[in-house]
Amino acid sequence: MAFALAAGCTSYFTFCRIHTKTANVPREKSAAVTASKPASASESQKPANPGRTLISVPHLSQEGVLPTGCELVSAMMLLNYYGCSTTADEIIKRTPKSSLLSDGNAVYGMSPNQAFIGDPRSGDGLGCYAPVLTAVVDSYFWEGGKKEAANLTGTDLDALARDYIAKGSPVLIWATVDMGEPGIGKSWTLADTGGNFQWIAGEHCLLMVGFDSEKYYFNDPLDSGGAVSYRKSLVEDRYRALGKQAVTVRSVSRTST
Repeated sequence: MAFALAAGCTSYFTFCRIHTKTANVPREKSAAVTASKPASASESQKPANPGRTLISVPHLSQEGVLPTGCELVSAMMLLNYYGCSTTADEIIKRTPKSSLLSDGNAVYGMSPNQAFIGDPRSGDGLGCYAPVLTAVVDSYFWEGGKKEAANLTGTDLDALARDYIAKGSPVLIWATVDMGEPGIGKSWTLADTGGNFQWIAGEHCLLMVGFDSEKYYFNDPLDSGGAVSYRKSLVEDRYRALGKQAVTVRSVSRTST
């Protein structure tokens, strides 16, 4: 699907109504916190860990703007890091979308690998997966030709940390809200194949920005306090439950097409 070209990469950032905050010291956060109650920014902070690798990325909150658009707001953080000016309206415009429709007997729709399911401005929206976000992010780099979005789905988290985070490249990953237990969400018939698709309740997209010996660190668009951390084994479980999906931005290589 083609995307309309708009504002490209610049040396400044445009955040368009989305609250921005740069967190220098990540907060610890319990996996027991519910999706409806993000941890308070006033919670205690731990001293800086000398063994920690942490990329400084301005934080954006989806609250009050895109209640179910965690993928798009996380992508905006990634784009902003690389100097790409965009807005909530613009990134929505570039994102293919699909509604779930019923004929009275069954519910039909596209795969989240093909489109954002529902409306990210609505509390009833669902989301999209790595192929969609890869195409959306990549559309911001078409004119420049020096960088591209890369779908890293299937890559282990320790490899993402070693090969990307440690080298200053943030990574979008799919997990669950507050790293909670994934649940059974809506299911529907895929309009193109007739197969069944099962949505995972609690699906969430975050921007991975750091790691140390025990934890991974993220800019979470649902958390107003900035960077949050979770123990590695928990993140690995949730990341695996969502199909080990990951997207980053990298320099265009000579073999890239």
